[in-house]
Amino acid sequence: MAAPLSLPQSARRVLVWQRLAGPWPDVAIVLLGLAVRLWRLDYHSIWFDEAVSLRWAGSDLGFIWQKTFPLVEEKHPPVYYSVLHLWQQGLALIGLDQSDVALRVLGSLLGALTVWGILRLAASTGTRAAGRLAGLLVALSPLLVWYSQELRMFQPAATAIVWFAYALWRGWTGERAAHRLLWWSVAVVAIEAALYSYLFSAFVLPAAGLTLAALLWRERRWGRFAEGAAALAVAGLLFLPLARNAWSVNRAEGTPGRAFANFSDNLLRLLQTDTIWRVDWPDAARLAALAFFGVLVIIGLVWPWPRPAASARVDRLWLALWLGAPLLIANLLLSRSGSIFAEDRYLLFLAPFTLWAIGRGCAALLASIRPIGLGAGCVAAGLLLAALPPLWTPARARENWRAAADYIVDYQQASPGLPGAAVAHVEYTREPLEWYVRQRMSFAQLPIFFPFGAALRAEEVEQVVAPPLNGIVELGAATLWLTQSHLEGVDDARLVEGWLATRFPLITEQYPAGIKLTGYMLQAKFKSLPLLGPSAVYPAAELASGLRLAACEIITPEVAAEDQMMHPPSGWVHLRLWWEATQPLAHDYVATAQMVGPEGVWGDRLHRPTETLRLWPTSTWTPGEFVRDEIDVNLNPVTPPGTYPIIVGLADAGGQPLPHTAECGQVRIVAGD
Repeated sequence: MAAPLSLPQSARRVLVWQRLAGPWPDVAIVLLGLAVRLWRLDYHSIWFDEAVSLRWAGSDLGFIWQKTFPLVEEKHPPVYYSVLHLWQQGLALIGLDQSDVALRVLGSLLGALTVWGILRLAASTGTRAAGRLAGLLVALSPLLVWYSQELRMFQPAATAIVWFAYALWRGWTGERAAHRLLWWSVAVVAIEAALYSYLFSAFVLPAAGLTLAALLWRERRWGRFAEGAAALAVAGLLFLPLARNAWSVNRAEGTPGRAFANFSDNLLRLLQTDTIWRVDWPDAARLAALAFFGVLVIIGLVWPWPRPAASARVDRLWLALWLGAPLLIANLLLSRSGSIFAEDRYLLFLAPFTLWAIGRGCAALLASIRPIGLGAGCVAAGLLLAALPPLWTPARARENWRAAADYIVDYQQASPGLPGAAVAHVEYTREPLEWYVRQRMSFAQLPIFFPFGAALRAEEVEQVVAPPLNGIVELGAATLWLTQSHLEGVDDARLVEGWLATRFPLITEQYPAGIKLTGYMLQAKFKSLPLLGPSAVYPAAELASGLRLAACEIITPEVAAEDQMMHPPSGWVHLRLWWEATQPLAHDYVATAQMVGPEGVWGDRLHRPTETLRLWPTSTWTPGEFVRDEIDVNLNPVTPPGTYPIIVGLADAGGQPLPHTAECGQVRIVAGD
């Protein structure tokens, strides 16, 4: 065992170098890329676009192709949806077809394949160091990690494009005809998978053709050129029917822009998108990082390798064509559709090549000025690594439907004595909410209604909203949950919310990312006190003359003082109070509620204009009825963990607190995430 240690120092260095020259560093980089993409796969909930993917994937394959191939009902073609369908069907065999994590593993695996593909391509056309640096940067890319964890076609299309490029190179360099035929076939399959998943993948087809022409000019291999040209011709013919559909749909629906509009701004935005992406660093730090990456891209595109091996390497040619041609096409097509640069994900397939250029720049410096190249590579990887953690924070959540569904279901399960509830959903699609609610409650337990399917006008509210609401009331529901998201072009003026607010007392308002969740009381007055849960407290305390607090419930008995998910920055304690007028009341009151500790008040109630005691003033109450009242207590986000009592009282119409109060139980405050 001690023999290696007795080797001369020079021999040990050779041994270490031989190990580094083997495949294990490549394997480690690919595994790193996979590990990062598997990290916290369930942190973000399924959002609108992912729900669209799941809706299509839930159909049979024939239906998917019939409806998505024309590009009319759905703007993305069918291959990704078909693959997701097969993946979900396979997961169903082991009971994981409803698991966010299991479904997203598909994208993580494809993302790791992107790392492997760009590593092999960069190493084969350039140097091993360039390949490993490119692979490392792709492994740590915030943009590519994010979209590897999302159930959409953008990262899968990028994976297919990278392997299309690699297959072209292997087809060109293969010595045996059978091997070349295999790789040309892989190239056709890969590009068709990309094209039939995401239409902008077509931007790389001219780059592929120009690459073959450039390789022919360099090496004069007419047979290889003919084989590659035939493969591209087959790919083009297979794409032609879809391209025809895309052209006609875009001509009818596209909004023209101007070619090369905002060219420099778009380039700078693409550079940030492909590198540090959505960091919230100070402007000076962000611009310095972008300048650093921009210089490395330029070096990667122009800096030659040391001779004599430089003439055998074609990576600069490859990068120039595979970055330049798609960018040229995208800027030209702005004249036909002004939205090409509108979203970060639209040109995501360029990110692996941008990062390859950066990796090549570091490797070229490493080959010429070793300390500078080594430092540049470490800084580039460090910047991407520093930009990764913000991806898994509430600030990056698009739409937190899991949190909205959990709040509704938890509330209902904490309210066994109340009649049922229903959800009125105002959005383009209710699939995200259905996805999470149905994992815990059936339609019979919590029906979800979609009030309308087109833009709502003020004069239509009554006839559109009232009939389904009457049906909900006839079902015996005591609670209505309104979820609102993506209101543009559907209910811009929040007409549904306004209609409900004038008729039903408010329960609570919650604000998970991208959503507004509002609860309303369809039943607030009861002839007798309903059967309450085991944690209910019965003070039976007369807090004003003729007004008794019969019972109270703490619906959220355990809360974090700091909340970055539902209503930053603080947590809320939700209370349900049951009031009884024992005689006619001459005055109007509102409830007060505080969470107190030895140090003083740590939480005070939120006042809302449509809460029960404001919408239905106490002077209008009928003696003997029990009235349901629900309020939120807003906490100080620095409240120390511990157990605190909730003290309830009344205030008169002028806001002056009455002297009598009652304790309504205790809340446990826990540390936040």
